[in-house]
Amino acid sequence: MIHKILIANRGEIAIRIMKTCKRMGIATVAVYSDADKNALFVQQADEAIHIGGSQAAESYLNVDKIIAAAQQTAADAIHPGYGFLAENASFARLCADAGIIFIGPNPQAIEVMGSKIRAKTLMQKQGVPTIAGYKGQEQSVEVLMAEAKKIGFPVLLKASAGGGGKGMRIVRKAEEITAAIEAAKREAKSAFGDDTLLIEQYFDSARHIEFQILGDQHGHIIHCFERECSIQRRYQKIIEETPSPALNDALRQQMGAAAVAAAKAIHYDNAGTVEFILAPDNSFYFLEVNTRLQVEHPVTEMVTGLDLVQLQIEIAEGKPLSITQEALQQRGHAIECRIYAEDAANQFLPATGKIELWQIGKTPDIRYDTGVETASHIDIFYDPMIAKVIAHAPNRAAAIRKMQRALQELVLLGITSNKDFLIAILQNETFRTGNFDTHFLAKAFDYQILELREQQQHYLAIAATLWQWQNRQQTKNTLPHIPSGWRNNFYQAQQQSFQIAEQTINCAYQYEQQNRFSFSLAEQNYTTELLDKQGHNLTILINNHRITFTIAETANELFIHQNDMGTAVVQKVPRFPEKEVEAVKGGYLSPMPGEIIKVLVAAGNSVKSGDPLLIILSMKMENTIEAHEDGIVEEIYVAEKSFVEADTLLLKMKS
Repeated sequence: MIHKILIANRGEIAIRIMKTCKRMGIATVAVYSDADKNALFVQQADEAIHIGGSQAAESYLNVDKIIAAAQQTAADAIHPGYGFLAENASFARLCADAGIIFIGPNPQAIEVMGSKIRAKTLMQKQGVPTIAGYKGQEQSVEVLMAEAKKIGFPVLLKASAGGGGKGMRIVRKAEEITAAIEAAKREAKSAFGDDTLLIEQYFDSARHIEFQILGDQHGHIIHCFERECSIQRRYQKIIEETPSPALNDALRQQMGAAAVAAAKAIHYDNAGTVEFILAPDNSFYFLEVNTRLQVEHPVTEMVTGLDLVQLQIEIAEGKPLSITQEALQQRGHAIECRIYAEDAANQFLPATGKIELWQIGKTPDIRYDTGVETASHIDIFYDPMIAKVIAHAPNRAAAIRKMQRALQELVLLGITSNKDFLIAILQNETFRTGNFDTHFLAKAFDYQILELREQQQHYLAIAATLWQWQNRQQTKNTLPHIPSGWRNNFYQAQQQSFQIAEQTINCAYQYEQQNRFSFSLAEQNYTTELLDKQGHNLTILINNHRITFTIAETANELFIHQNDMGTAVVQKVPRFPEKEVEAVKGGYLSPMPGEIIKVLVAAGNSVKSGDPLLIILSMKMENTIEAHEDGIVEEIYVAEKSFVEADTLLLKMKS
């Protein structure tokens, strides 16, 4: 019997594991880095141990510190969550050597599946369909180039040691292969400590289907049905669902049997996932086995009624599986949306900052897995995922509608997120019909859906004006009988300006009486009444339309949420504008905070438009800064391994 579990992870997955532990009567221990000392998961654990600096290598990847923390707190077991040490066979062995139960599969299974090359070879021997490609030990650029040409373009480069889109590149032309190999190797080495690549035939139209598997220590293995994971950006999933709209009962049974065969081949004994590519002709091919709990495991739990973390713990205790394949059923439909701190309108660049307000909606039976709360900080050191929202309903259409409303009601202010982008996907007809593939976002999605209409911008400007007006009323020190905004010239309107989505909105307004106002914006008139202001909520009447906004304010911005409009950043325009800082001619600014991991040019180099200049690592993803015109590098202001803030001057070019 396990009595205390140390969770060697952070954020939402740490809290998710704690919930099951508390229900089972198991004590929990958190470990945390400098950056996470005030994090929600640390507060919710029974005990917590500080294990080092903000960089993962100094803390969450430091096996000695984690095992020492388990020994210090007398923890029986360690749950690795996902990411970090979850698929580290050496760590699993060190736990066993220390007399600590590792809540995951046996180290041999992790080791075999930790190499995509070894995994693919084993699956071929078991008769599991695999994708044509190269998986040899010769890893020189020349050999990889030659093998790619044999396979035929397009090809997919994949890091043998990892996943999550890191060390992965699609290559469509022979002239692109060298740069792609070098970039994939560099990213794989940074993320996994191993730059071995394999090359596979690339399918321009395919779906990503994975099967949840469970195995115990007594040889019993079952699958818990599939998850559809085709809605992706940067090779990482953002929406998952089950059942898959692409599978019929016969195909589901066939793929499930292949998943169980794959698990049996490695004597699998915990929760894991077998991933497949599904081609348009319903042929399918093995991708990999993830020897851990998956981010998207909640959708499986919603349709099966299982608690996968509880089953993981029971398996680790040596108990046989308490369920059989025949008894499992899919009930209804579940969808998960991942909310990330990123700018979907700007190439999904990661965002950092403080969450000024986090507030879930009123839609019933929605599951929120998150590690944040109001005042939480999102920094550059870890994955940018903020939360997962999971909806369950009797059928797919009802689940989509329910999820859309839950996201519309969710208030996330103070930081750029993909929440409104997710809503737009749910509203897309191609998504609703279920007839999509892994290229859905590139091929079928209209980004213009995210733009605000002029009337919506006016409503936001009115809400911002009345929010600030009410705040001034509550703090004013003039005589109470003097009306707001009093002027010698009664007919002169007060002026307020804001910037919304790069548009400057000028408000002219007059206070009339009893919290009633008249507004004029872009020659349109609005009769407005301020009805109520409670906490972050502002309720106003605009041309007889009663509407409630949720607002968080900082020194320079107002973050405004309204269910149907989404979330908007409203920039304050000063009455007396400050002198603008003169831009450096030919300067390149960092689009995000991060670490400079590679400077690809030197002062004096000639470059052409599109040439890579620097590579910045932010939130575990590489981002390449490219030249936007031909020129000569004049000066470089940053060095490799240095950290920069957003808008830092990186280098200067001259024509």
